[in-house]
Amino acid sequence: MLLTVEHLQLTFDKKPLYIDASFRILPKEKIGLIGANGVGKTTLIEILGGKMIPDRGRIEFAPQIKVGYLDQKAKVDKSLTIQKYLEGAFAPLWEIHDQLNATLARINQTKDRQEQMRLVKTSANLRDELEAKGFYTIPSDIAKVASGLGINNYRMTTPLGKLSGGQKVKVILAKLLLEQPDLIILDEPTNFLDAVHVDWLVKFLKDFKGAFLIVSHHQGFLNEVVNVIMEIENGQIIRYRGNYQSYLSQKALRIDEYAQKYQTQQKEIKKLEEYVSKNKARASTASLAKSRQKKLDKMERLAPPSIKQTPLHLDFRYKPISSHQLLVVENLEIGYYYSLLPPMSFMLKSGEKLAVTGFNGIGKTTLLKTLIREIPLIKGRFKFVEDVRIAYFAQEHTWENDKMSPMEIISEKWPLMDHKAIRSNLARCGISGNLALQPISTLSGGEQAKVKLCIMMLTEANVLILDEPTNHLDSLSKESLKQALKKYPGTVILVSHEREFFNDVATRIFNIEDLLIS
Repeated sequence: MLLTVEHLQLTFDKKPLYIDASFRILPKEKIGLIGANGVGKTTLIEILGGKMIPDRGRIEFAPQIKVGYLDQKAKVDKSLTIQKYLEGAFAPLWEIHDQLNATLARINQTKDRQEQMRLVKTSANLRDELEAKGFYTIPSDIAKVASGLGINNYRMTTPLGKLSGGQKVKVILAKLLLEQPDLIILDEPTNFLDAVHVDWLVKFLKDFKGAFLIVSHHQGFLNEVVNVIMEIENGQIIRYRGNYQSYLSQKALRIDEYAQKYQTQQKEIKKLEEYVSKNKARASTASLAKSRQKKLDKMERLAPPSIKQTPLHLDFRYKPISSHQLLVVENLEIGYYYSLLPPMSFMLKSGEKLAVTGFNGIGKTTLLKTLIREIPLIKGRFKFVEDVRIAYFAQEHTWENDKMSPMEIISEKWPLMDHKAIRSNLARCGISGNLALQPISTLSGGEQAKVKLCIMMLTEANVLILDEPTNHLDSLSKESLKQALKKYPGTVILVSHEREFFNDVATRIFNIEDLLIS
């Protein structure tokens, strides 16, 4: 047993996330942790990583096992280069290497023949240990993982302080994989990976000898790598054997079986209650009625079947535009201090839906931020039609004031909208009840994404620009967003690493990598 969790209980901001939940992780189990947005997936990862303390419960890792935890907010030494940081994954081997160097130095310093022989033997043992543990393959091991995750595209001599948030997470992930722990715990590892690097991670995890627990909404990814699905539902953690496809079949069967049990029990309850009601006053049947009432009182009543997760009801507002030609880009060079790419030129017509693809770090987000004029261009030009109206979905979840609630955020942007209308619009985007009143910082990544989608939906626009909008969304929300974008009559410029998502939306695909080989 690698990990045992028993009787876990946690209420967060008056919302019960776990109610006496238990599970375990066995050696070589490859587990996908799933659930709707806001059920507590990331919270569970934080509990296991020691960043949050539950109200109740026992969490016990097996003694002496090595646990690797992907902390996307981890603080790192910004002065370290990528190469030096990744070499830190082999810190115990570097310590042995330092011992070897110190031993060799002492051999040269001593004149005592017996001491020299002892030191020579020690150095030989240290060399054998380094070789057996793979010290001399460290450069190639680092190169393989860096290439597989696309990190070498940033240059290995780049200091960590110059990386974007997504790039830094990829480097942290690379170090974690290089450490080869007994149990890996990952939260949405594919969020910052493009399709090629997701494929590499799939192969790595298939070959991985240890166990892992991965939070992901990426169904295709889970289907490839897991042999157990754990779903958080109604405060419980339900375990299913097999991959994601197998989970879907098992869950459908479980739901049907539970619904039948519930209906059978309800019929029995109704029959008993009717008997008690009719017979408790008669002397001849009072004892039988009392017996049936005792049976009712002792009965462990099943809760009603869970209400199925409801889709989002997105309907992006369209403002008609005067020109068929919406955007012209001529010899545009983008970057922060220098051009990231060769000049690019393209034209976009009104109503087109453009998916921008390319490996992570190539400049997709930089292009979007240039088009919305958040950062200045380096060279060239671009021009939107005069009456363009843009609604933008940023990849990062940052807020001017993260203490404000979704209600307050919407009210500040649309001060004339009454509270009932604000509530209604937030509910259409999956933010209802107390969620609408909580500080935005307490909401999950998926819930914050839904608030941003609500803001987009309320913004009258003729161009929607979205940077990785599906990163934290559950499968039903992704499907709702996909259908809304397909239905939208205006122009869409979309960056997404999920091919199954953008293939159904895009009328054109612009692979930025083509600029590097043209």
